[in-house]
Amino acid sequence: MNAKVTILHDVIAEPAEPRDGAGPNDTATDTDTFDAQVLVLKQPLMQLATPRKIERDSAIRIDTSDAVWLGEAEECVAAGDGFSVRVKLRHVLRDFETIARLAERFGGPVPAGTAEKAQEAAPKGTPVEI
Repeated sequence: MNAKVTILHDVIAEPAEPRDGAGPNDTATDTDTFDAQVLVLKQPLMQLATPRKIERDSAIRIDTSDAVWLGEAEECVAAGDGFSVRVKLRHVLRDFETIARLAERFGGPVPAGTAEKAQEAAPKGTPVEI
């Protein structure tokens, strides 16, 4: 299964200097997001084949065709032309209604066409479990 991996950075804890590959005015880099292949998904673990190394304990977001996964890199070893990364999964968003409720709750944009469905399923102010 194809995936898009994003390394999540603590913007407060990290220096304001650009990362490798960034221009002087860039706040985030294209190298923070890259394509990967999901090799194994057996919750709470996911095994990825990636083109770049991910440091142990890095927080990462994995976007697949059916979900958004949040986790931490537990192990990263060289494999073939890239790396094999074991991820401990922490959270998953599997449907647009859940994403719409979370976006509304935290003030973000709601995906088109899902706001009405989300409000019917859970009126504003209803806690959302992930």
